[in-house]
Amino acid sequence: MSLPSRREFVCTAAAAAISVSESSLSRTTAGEDAKADIWGRAILPQPFEKAPFHEVKVPAWVQDSTGAGYTLSVMSTEQRKEAANAGVTISEMGFVDPFFAYYDSKLLKRRSPHVAPDGLKKAIAEYQKLGVRVLGVYPPTLQAEVWELHSDWRRVATDTDQIPEIDLKKFPHGGMLCPLGPYGDFFIDVLAEIVTEFPAVSAFSFDGLHHGGGCYCKHCRTNYKKDTGNAIPKHDMQSEDFRKYLHWADRKLEDLVQRMQTRLKKINPDIALVTWTTNAGRFGHLLDIPRNMSARMNLLFDAPDQEFWLDETNRGSSIVPAFGVSYVWAVSNHRVAFAEPYLMSRGNPYGKDSFPAHEIERRMMLALTHGAGPSLAILQPDNLKPAVHHCLAEVKKRKPWLTHKSPEQWAAILVSDNTRTFYGRSPGQVEDRYLANVFGFFRAALEEHLPVTLVNDWNLTPADLAKYKVLVLPNAACLSDAQGDAIRKFVERGGGLVASLDTGLCDEFGTPRKAPALTDVLGATHRGVAVAGKIDDKIDENFARTLPPEYWTKRKGVWDFKRGVNPHSFLDTEKLTELLGKALVTFKGPVARVEPLPKSSVDATVRTKDTQEPELPAVVSHRFGAGKVVYLAAGVDAAHYSSSYPYYRLVLTGAVRAVASTPPPVEVSAPMCVQVNTVRQTKNGERLVVHLFNDVNTTAGHGHPAEEVPLREEVIPIHDIEIKLKGYNVKEVRQEPGAQGLKFTKTGDVVTFTVPKLRVHTMAVVELG
Repeated sequence: MSLPSRREFVCTAAAAAISVSESSLSRTTAGEDAKADIWGRAILPQPFEKAPFHEVKVPAWVQDSTGAGYTLSVMSTEQRKEAANAGVTISEMGFVDPFFAYYDSKLLKRRSPHVAPDGLKKAIAEYQKLGVRVLGVYPPTLQAEVWELHSDWRRVATDTDQIPEIDLKKFPHGGMLCPLGPYGDFFIDVLAEIVTEFPAVSAFSFDGLHHGGGCYCKHCRTNYKKDTGNAIPKHDMQSEDFRKYLHWADRKLEDLVQRMQTRLKKINPDIALVTWTTNAGRFGHLLDIPRNMSARMNLLFDAPDQEFWLDETNRGSSIVPAFGVSYVWAVSNHRVAFAEPYLMSRGNPYGKDSFPAHEIERRMMLALTHGAGPSLAILQPDNLKPAVHHCLAEVKKRKPWLTHKSPEQWAAILVSDNTRTFYGRSPGQVEDRYLANVFGFFRAALEEHLPVTLVNDWNLTPADLAKYKVLVLPNAACLSDAQGDAIRKFVERGGGLVASLDTGLCDEFGTPRKAPALTDVLGATHRGVAVAGKIDDKIDENFARTLPPEYWTKRKGVWDFKRGVNPHSFLDTEKLTELLGKALVTFKGPVARVEPLPKSSVDATVRTKDTQEPELPAVVSHRFGAGKVVYLAAGVDAAHYSSSYPYYRLVLTGAVRAVASTPPPVEVSAPMCVQVNTVRQTKNGERLVVHLFNDVNTTAGHGHPAEEVPLREEVIPIHDIEIKLKGYNVKEVRQEPGAQGLKFTKTGDVVTFTVPKLRVHTMAVVELG
């Protein structure tokens, strides 16, 4: 019999009340009247904001954490001791499930018959004795008692006045409640009650704190009318009115979490939201359109935790899992984020059948390589237990270098949540329309070991962009006026820019502009869709205003790609010549029809394959102010993910290098299966930590491409990885874990050293002076 998934047990975690001896409880909390300074930096405004938005300040104990160890609530005392000894410092404990409260609540009257009167206090005492923090669980929008007694608090998913009904005998948990109205206030009240009665609770975890893509309950209707003067429009992503409504729903949910943090941290300033996110990089969540929550709501969590799936439906054998982990760290503003690798062999059917023990280490090391603390469900089948404890030990060895870190900044790749939602518009099409562009650039950077950082819509400000030498905008269609101005100033002042396809075509609501936002910066005028085999100079105005599904259908094609004859072009390299020769080569992907501005250089062209059709600009470069720009009218980034030829990688990374005012500060010579991420740690001194992860899969490509999943059983070590650092005052270099000193040489301002062996994961720790 298979063990329960995290989602299956987490709602009823405390029901298996374990008999333990009583011990004293630590009750160090702040008084109700205490005023804590809980808000950090201000974030770029979004539509319908009523007050400035700030990220939450993360408590010190969360900053020192490297992930959660789930399932302790359903484990024996002896198993909990083993987990704590292995390094687990925080784990879940249920306080409310969809049916009952597990304590004598004044707000929820139905108490669980399965939990003894002193069950929670005993379990808390045991956690504290083991040094494990309590992560309180409350499923936020499923509660049968509330569903039954407050019908007006129910979420109404469609444009109807009919309140949804559910047969509570068949479905005793009821249905989804709307967190945007009175139930949200009730929810906060229950959490405050828990923190007050059980002050040992360190954090809360919610399995799905989201608005479900909108609600038509009477409270949402009234509030939307009050705020905008309009009725909530019908569900239609093609409708500008509905897209605007989604921004409003996002603000309402953010307001709920802001009020929650204010209330709870007033009771205990160190309380935290260490909770599951529904919009931070898991592939399935990237397909959620309408989105369930805004990406920036993760900034209101002290540590968002990602369900890290690598099955076939979540593109497990592609670059997507590495991207997902990097992205969950990015949406925390590179503060604290976790990712729990799900130990599923396949998603269809879901299960752990024949799951290799070695694969656990691969997934956990992948998570920490890209900045996330690796959470893990500790309770596993007997055959996987030794591997689980081995992996926990490996994380524990690395912990001194996993916290208090930030990316080593050079090039930034924008991941635009607004573009994904309001330009992508369709769950079945967003991968092709937008995500492929981001995945393709991320893939190229990893393969060439370029130091890149994922950034978000709210990071497009002068202050945030000033940290980087290069900004990459992969088909960043949805940009506000403020974002466009920040990008323009960044380039004018010497920043490098690489952009593709429809960048700047729409505003923040996904509505196409009369003229794209960055024409002068990109060096080309966007003239619409280039269709293989058909040239049309005119764009129907209604077509441009609505971006119907045909827009992307017409954009597809197979083309002949040709480099220009400019000897100074970044495309004129020996490696590209080796791959391409001088003949025309195939390009398979989307193309925007553009007209270069005067003084822009056309570095490559495309034309319909095997025809004499006119050539169209594919790669355009020019200078804007003090900065350099490369604009990819041909979506080489999307093509590198969807249907790659090796030359795509060199075009993408060549463009990034060409516009940068300085070369990368960290250069790594290693096979493309090695993933590299360099961070700067400021704890007990200052150092660089260069993460090296061996992603080789010895059975890759052996099965049907649509069904491939990473189930690795062995590793091929990589030897003699050369690393060059430019512009650093290096005092010491060593390989960790293991404290193996590495000799380095210095030539001018370049320090060079070699990592002798990489098995699965290692770190080059560079102490700075």
